[in-house]
Amino acid sequence: MAVVTVVGNINNVTGLTSYQTALQKVKFDKPININTMAFYFNGGTTYDCAWVVYSSGFDRIYQSYTKAVAYGWNEFRFNSFLNLPAGTYYIGVTTAVNGFGYLTTMQGLTFQSLDITKDVGGVNVTVSPNVYSPDGTQIQTNAMLAMMIDGGIVNTAPSIPGSFTQPTGELESGDSKVFSVGSSSDAESNLSKYVWEASINGGSFTKIGETPTNNITYIIPTANSLKLRVKAVDSQGLESGYRESAVFTVTKPKYYWSKYNIVITKKYKEDSWSSPYDIDVRPDALCCSSYAFNTNNGAFSMSGAIINELKVGYYIVQSTGTVHVIDEIRWYDTNTGLYNVVVRSKNSVVDSSDNSKGTLIQSGIIAEEGTYPTDGVQSGYWWTRGSRVNQSIAPPGAFTSPEAGTVLKPGDKAVLAWGASPAPGVTSYEPERAFNEDGQFTIIGSVKSPNTTYGITTDKTKTKVQFRVRAYDGIKGILSDYIYSDIYTIQHNVIPTILLNTDNNFIMSETEGQNEVLVDGSARDTDANNNVIVKMQINDGTIRNIQSAISDGSTPIEFSKKITYSNKRVYDGETPLTNDLPENVDHKLKVWADDGQGGISTVEERTFRVIHNRPPVISGTDENLGELLERPLITYQVDDPEKQTATITERINGQVIRTFDAELGKEYKIEIPIEMWIPLQLEQEHKLTIEAKDTFGAKSTRTYTFTRTEDTILLELKNPFVTDIAATRILVTPDVYLPIGSTILIEACNNAFDEVPTWEDVTGMAMNKRGFHFTNTEKTAEQWGINIRFTLHKGTAHDQVRFNGFGGAFD
Repeated sequence: MAVVTVVGNINNVTGLTSYQTALQKVKFDKPININTMAFYFNGGTTYDCAWVVYSSGFDRIYQSYTKAVAYGWNEFRFNSFLNLPAGTYYIGVTTAVNGFGYLTTMQGLTFQSLDITKDVGGVNVTVSPNVYSPDGTQIQTNAMLAMMIDGGIVNTAPSIPGSFTQPTGELESGDSKVFSVGSSSDAESNLSKYVWEASINGGSFTKIGETPTNNITYIIPTANSLKLRVKAVDSQGLESGYRESAVFTVTKPKYYWSKYNIVITKKYKEDSWSSPYDIDVRPDALCCSSYAFNTNNGAFSMSGAIINELKVGYYIVQSTGTVHVIDEIRWYDTNTGLYNVVVRSKNSVVDSSDNSKGTLIQSGIIAEEGTYPTDGVQSGYWWTRGSRVNQSIAPPGAFTSPEAGTVLKPGDKAVLAWGASPAPGVTSYEPERAFNEDGQFTIIGSVKSPNTTYGITTDKTKTKVQFRVRAYDGIKGILSDYIYSDIYTIQHNVIPTILLNTDNNFIMSETEGQNEVLVDGSARDTDANNNVIVKMQINDGTIRNIQSAISDGSTPIEFSKKITYSNKRVYDGETPLTNDLPENVDHKLKVWADDGQGGISTVEERTFRVIHNRPPVISGTDENLGELLERPLITYQVDDPEKQTATITERINGQVIRTFDAELGKEYKIEIPIEMWIPLQLEQEHKLTIEAKDTFGAKSTRTYTFTRTEDTILLELKNPFVTDIAATRILVTPDVYLPIGSTILIEACNNAFDEVPTWEDVTGMAMNKRGFHFTNTEKTAEQWGINIRFTLHKGTAHDQVRFNGFGGAFD
């Protein structure tokens, strides 16, 4: 609104014509909103006056309230805002409100012969000369009423904004998106702003911003759905209706993810010592005075003094994960050839386990935020999050060349290859390299295909290299994330070569010809002055240096080492290279050359198996000989698979008959000596055994069982008593039990040394414990001598005949 004096008060009109109503011709080029109107009064008489508005046809259409006028400007307010459409009107002042009162032309007229046009609040107001009465009569020419208007253009609300324009791309939480609508129109051209509101997940609308233009930049909230609405507001505060958008679907941000293998790094510690317990151990078990423990792999290894005997306080490394300490050596079992010892043991246990990112498996996996970790482990893989899908392009695939673990040689041309990006607009790839894990990547070049070649540096300070590559969409000017290769070693030193002459698939055993193997061949190093060491290892056992020499760059370095097999182990001289090796599995002999500069040749491997020492073989089979009246006589032979010396021990019921070293393949006979036969109980089972043991304690046993039975027992002194003269009398007192049905014959002689002694029956006298007088008085031998013999017949007796011994005397 504006207060404008349209016609000023000059009072230059002459004449004193009086009127009750004076009207002025006024034209508005736009609708106008009038708040108040004022005219100038300079007369002395006070009247009640009002402003009136007549149409172009002189019909009164508006009138203000009335008031008494006074000298000067008098302001009249309409009952409310007076809104007049554009057009021509007759506007003036009347004193005929109450039917009386006059205005003279001298009291408010200004001489004016031309139209006056003034801007009143955006409306051009044109006042024309001449004053009129209410009936349209011109009552004064070339004159105008002094007029002041407080008003302005009529304000209308802006139109509803136009339709929403769909933002480009999907709506993802966190995105900055531009929403726009068709412009709102405003008849008064006083549009001030747009007010924007949002409904999230179907909730109430809330204000999100105001803009002077028909668009807004809005950060997409975390939601499932989104709806916007907007209204236009003019400078007077009039508002349009709302324009609502469609319901937009909101998703989580989508990213490119890369999937890697997991590298598990474990740290180990020693567990506590166990309580003591006993085990059986070979007498030549490998023991050591101390041991070492590797926290990286949890392996125990021998350290200090290493011996081939059992010793209290020493350690036995049974396997890489267990160690025993000997507390007590108890006894030796001759049957098993093992010592029973008391030990305590400890194992290695995992102390900690760390996961780290390994080799890239797949890149460019599209997934919503939260599907995988940003940089961590899930479902057995390591995941890393890359760029937003709507802000980038899919990265290339994993490197396929060089292969992981490849050692690069200076001056060589390495082929770099990676998987193509699945993005449709890729125009090139940008491979880069960095040395020594410093992270300072330098571009190699731009290539159109997913591969290129790269010359390996000859700078010896650069010992490691890593590559990375990204894809580029040259049309959109968008780059992908990088994908990285493994870290490769640059081997500036020329790797030595090795030739191994030892045959593959050999056998080691105790057999002569199989108990030793020659490990021989040659190594070559084209780098002069390197100290080349040829090394050997069996399975994952102790590594042995078998040759070392300074290379001259051309001459082969010969090596030769004899290894031997004994008692389940392989030895280098007296030093064991292994623990006990199992049979029927493949073992590996590994030989390689190390130049001391980081260059290690190809590891030459030979597969072999071992045959454990086998016990000697005794001919025949175990047998039950049944009931025997006479001593058995058994013929046998002994052989040994390894052709070792076999020690034979013959026994009856565990009592040694004889022990000797057998000649392999020779025939031997076992017979029970009479002095061991006689004491054998009758009607009981007895065991006659032949044991053959080789030099390593391996043994086999042949067993014969039998039951001794007798119907007659003949007992005679082995060594007769010597007498100076012929004995004339003898007393024999037998300790014997004779069941019913059995008999005994007791005989004695006094010429025992004769070829045919004279035996005399003394049974009756002996059984009655009375002396017997010899009848013989002759001898043919040089000496006289006393002998006694007993003949027991079982007869029909069912119980055993027992002969416990005898006593007696002679003279």
